[in-house]
Amino acid sequence: MQVFNQNVNTGAELVKNQEPKEQIEVFISLIETNSQQNQNYGVRLGLITKKATSEALLGKTNEKPGGSPIIDFDSSFVFDYYFESKQTLQVYITRNGQNIGSVTTTVGKLMGSRGQNVALEMNFGGLTGKVKLQGIPVVSSDFNLKLDISVDFGMTPVLPYFMVKRNSAQQGFNWIKAYKSEVLLNYPQNNKFAQVNLSTQFLCNSDLEKRPILIECFDAKTNQVLGGFCCPVAKILQTQKANLMDPTGKLIDGRVIGIGSRYSKQYKFLDYIRGGTQVSLVVGIDFTGSNGDPKNPNSLHSIQKNPNLYEQAIDSCCTTVAYYDFDQQFPVFGYGAIVNRQLNKVDHCFPLNLQQEPNIYTVKGILDTYRNFIQGVKLYGPTMFSPLINKTMQIVGSQNKTDDIYTVLMIYTDGIINDMEDTIDAIVEAAKLPISIIIIGIGPGGENGFEEMEILDSDEKSLLNSRKEPTCRDIVQFVEFNKFGNNPTLLSEKVLEEIPRQVEQFFRMKNKPPGDPIIDIP
Repeated sequence: MQVFNQNVNTGAELVKNQEPKEQIEVFISLIETNSQQNQNYGVRLGLITKKATSEALLGKTNEKPGGSPIIDFDSSFVFDYYFESKQTLQVYITRNGQNIGSVTTTVGKLMGSRGQNVALEMNFGGLTGKVKLQGIPVVSSDFNLKLDISVDFGMTPVLPYFMVKRNSAQQGFNWIKAYKSEVLLNYPQNNKFAQVNLSTQFLCNSDLEKRPILIECFDAKTNQVLGGFCCPVAKILQTQKANLMDPTGKLIDGRVIGIGSRYSKQYKFLDYIRGGTQVSLVVGIDFTGSNGDPKNPNSLHSIQKNPNLYEQAIDSCCTTVAYYDFDQQFPVFGYGAIVNRQLNKVDHCFPLNLQQEPNIYTVKGILDTYRNFIQGVKLYGPTMFSPLINKTMQIVGSQNKTDDIYTVLMIYTDGIINDMEDTIDAIVEAAKLPISIIIIGIGPGGENGFEEMEILDSDEKSLLNSRKEPTCRDIVQFVEFNKFGNNPTLLSEKVLEEIPRQVEQFFRMKNKPPGDPIIDIP
């Protein structure tokens, strides 16, 4: 379904279409095996993903004879990729057509590993060795078409705007709106429209040579067509100026459209991951007094037999991101507590492990450290986000000279903030760096719920800092745990679904293509 999305700044409308999912092609081989020459071996691959509660069989390979330490299978497996979801791969090994055992991994572990390959130990049915999986992103043919449109209708008093339309018919023409520009209110003094970026995959299924698109100009006063220009994208790229035609194809004297255009490859998230980009994680945990005394069973930080809400949210959301960090070392900070009771001073950004080096190894290590820390801390306040965001920017600046590490700052909070202006200033600065900020609301929120977090999310309009400068991109996402029925899996999917888009957006802003694929055999 096509939906027009109003841009409040320019009055332009862009069809918001469902982007095709990224896909992965997985190759499987057996290595270091003691396979027997008189036996035939094969592989079946099953997948459990968010779209299904039960395992889906992706397919099977032809069986190959053993007797060699390495068995490469000819068949591969292609399926949709979801960064935000846990996708489990179950690899079944067959011998002479019968299952003899299986190994399990996740798509996150596979694609987050260096070189996008893993080797899993196997030892069943007398067969030993390793099952090697190699994941490769399916190549996308999507390109980004940039259009700079100007018009010349002489001194005719009109309020011009233009539309870009795509052809959905296999034969003939069926024009469907893809983009509507802003209206030039002061034509002819201003005859140039704002630049527009369009996906060629959406416009013409990336068929630049044959499949045409239509650019039509209109008068907003009368909604009458002022003329149009129809041709494939390849010709548009070679055209700087063209006379407009009426709907019958007749040239209209004195009506000219100027076209500045260029196109570039539209790289996707997995292109950057395969080129060596890591997604790193920084964690911030709210230890302000509004969470309640941890010794009270009703406290959000109460430690009991079952994990509290903070523990559930940390486990589910951090685990998915952690797959994409090679060294599994994560800086973790607390804020809003008195750590040193002798000094009796509130600290707004302190290492959770109380060491000079804030890194904690693995997500399990974060949870263990949290449980130990909460026993002795004094919760206090106020709640301030800006020191944590500034610390994250400092970490990013020190470790990331080539922008090959994209950092996700995950802030867990009970919903109160006392340094709003400083926080917005910090967010506007952080948007210039390879950083995303995810705020996860724990519990019912403050007096006004999570109203301030919704402001920081700013989906409808850009944040403005204290100097009235807008953020260069949207990097903040807020999600309230309670709205997901305290279901950590659903929370994780909602929290992380925007990360691939934000990674792509940052590198496009920097005009940075992916690096060369890393070849690294485990």
